[in-house]
Amino acid sequence: MYYDKQKVIDLAISQIGYKEKNSNADLDDPTANTGDKNWTKYARDLDRLNSFYNGSKNGFAWCDVFVDWCFVQAYGRAAAQFLLCQPDRSAGAGCSFSAQYFRNKGQFHINNPQTGDQIFFGTGPNNAWHTGLVIEVTSNYVVTVEGNTSDMVGKRTYRLNYSTIYGYGRPDWGTPTQEPVSNETSHSTPSVVIEVPVIAKPVQMCSPRIPLLKKGSEGGYVKAAQILLGERGFYCGGKTDHNDLEIYDGEFGAKTEEVVKEFQRKSNLLVDGEIGANTWTALLNL
Repeated sequence: MYYDKQKVIDLAISQIGYKEKNSNADLDDPTANTGDKNWTKYARDLDRLNSFYNGSKNGFAWCDVFVDWCFVQAYGRAAAQFLLCQPDRSAGAGCSFSAQYFRNKGQFHINNPQTGDQIFFGTGPNNAWHTGLVIEVTSNYVVTVEGNTSDMVGKRTYRLNYSTIYGYGRPDWGTPTQEPVSNETSHSTPSVVIEVPVIAKPVQMCSPRIPLLKKGSEGGYVKAAQILLGERGFYCGGKTDHNDLEIYDGEFGAKTEEVVKEFQRKSNLLVDGEIGANTWTALLNL
């Protein structure tokens, strides 16, 4: 079976400019009722498919929902689930789970993206926090369409070595010599399409709002912050069991606090040793 990847790419591009809604109203209008409450037509449509996900997803972070919706609209449910490596009652609305489905099928790649890939941002298998669809690849850049980037669908561009690209899920498209699959379901495009300027990185990632980090915090977000600090020459962390320096330990201790303050001083930020909105913005501004 052969699936034309350009269909899902064109469909994703047609959605550029759609804005997240403030409530469960005007979901089909690209620009009405804008807000930051995570209501979209994408989650609504997939929620209507019996047991597509493991629960209702409207009102939740929707970057992965957007990618799944594009596949369903382009090819129908069964083909979309095959291409996305997802079962019924999928947890694939979550980026980490979605990436793991590709990994389980041996269809996950750390580098060398191709058009039609699902791109994942994060620090590892359990810490993927954003996703989108690859629409173009050059010698230095990867271009994407993403849902829930700055509360809308937008076109973004990254260097191939962008630090928080975790990897790429690659659908099994088949080969062009096989019979192409017809669309199992129709779709409509928005009446208004707004072209978003291409920028070097998303203004806002989609997963639950990036939290305030401070001394005592731990986990994937701390590790991501430590990686970003390290890339700028601000090293922090603790010791491994073998007493070797572990730069990215995911624990916000005294050393991390000290390094955050040093970074804030050199970035002309409020020096409080906490990673809030302004410090996150500075860290992500590669």
